[in-house]
Amino acid sequence: MVGLIVRLLVSALIMLGLSNILPNFRIKNFKASIWVAIVFGLLMAFSGLLVSPLSWLTTSIADLVKGIPIIGTITNIGASILLFLINFCIGAIMLWLTDKFLKDFETNFLMCIVASFLISLINAILAAFI
Repeated sequence: MVGLIVRLLVSALIMLGLSNILPNFRIKNFKASIWVAIVFGLLMAFSGLLVSPLSWLTTSIADLVKGIPIIGTITNIGASILLFLINFCIGAIMLWLTDKFLKDFETNFLMCIVASFLISLINAILAAFI
């Protein structure tokens, strides 16, 4: 439970930080950024249920060939890039939907793409250290 609250607060801070540096990506205040993080997180969790079979298939194939010296390395890198891109694309769509659900959050689709890339990158970096 504590981990969930920490992740929610970190997501809210990331969203609020992005609203300060990206044009046309506006969040009214910290309370609104918490709601953005909640709605975005729920939408991403729901979309994860739909995409998890593809993720499982990609990682299973990568695990099968990882013993082959060159092909295994290339496949693992490719699988990681593919999962990053899938997360990035879905994140842009979910940010756009979050904008439609909340009145204190305003953005356009181009900024959703940029923000989704930055969120995916920040999450990948945080996951590497945690």
